[in-house]
Amino acid sequence: MKGRRKSNDRKKANRRLTPQEQLVRNIASKPLKKQAKRKHKVHSHAKPLDPTTDTPQSRTRKRKPSRIGEALRRAFAPIRNSLTGEWLGGPEVLRHLPFAAFLGALFIGYIYFEYRYEYDERAIKEGRKEVRNLRHHEQALRGRFESQIQRSRLDEAMADVSLTAPESPPVLLPDANPTAP
Repeated sequence: MKGRRKSNDRKKANRRLTPQEQLVRNIASKPLKKQAKRKHKVHSHAKPLDPTTDTPQSRTRKRKPSRIGEALRRAFAPIRNSLTGEWLGGPEVLRHLPFAAFLGALFIGYIYFEYRYEYDERAIKEGRKEVRNLRHHEQALRGRFESQIQRSRLDEAMADVSLTAPESPPVLLPDANPTAP
């Protein structure tokens, strides 16, 4: 029975400390941490989080910035500020947010109407082309119809005079007086 566990074979886990045990543990560990800091000075490369703190190391490293470096810093300050994005949360930006939303709506509307205009213009051009094609087709049909009407009138006029339309095409007769060029 490998799959079953016995009650005394339970997986051992850390037990929770009682509030009194936690208090004793916190009190006992505080002096040890202070003593450990005094004995072993930790040298780290991380800068302090608060730049206002004045440590002996920061006092010795402070130097006066050069004029060129200061001019470059002032020249590129707007770019640096815009890249960090700190200005986005400023009160003046939040105050103008409705106006920015209005401008955004105007831009979107402009783009929509521009595309709509191009679509309508294309539809108008295609409609004009279709009308032109239909006019040509109508003129061709009207011409054929007119020619049929004229032929039937000719046949009627010839029947009145008792003439009939020839069955074969006309034959060209040779010229009797040949002239040399």
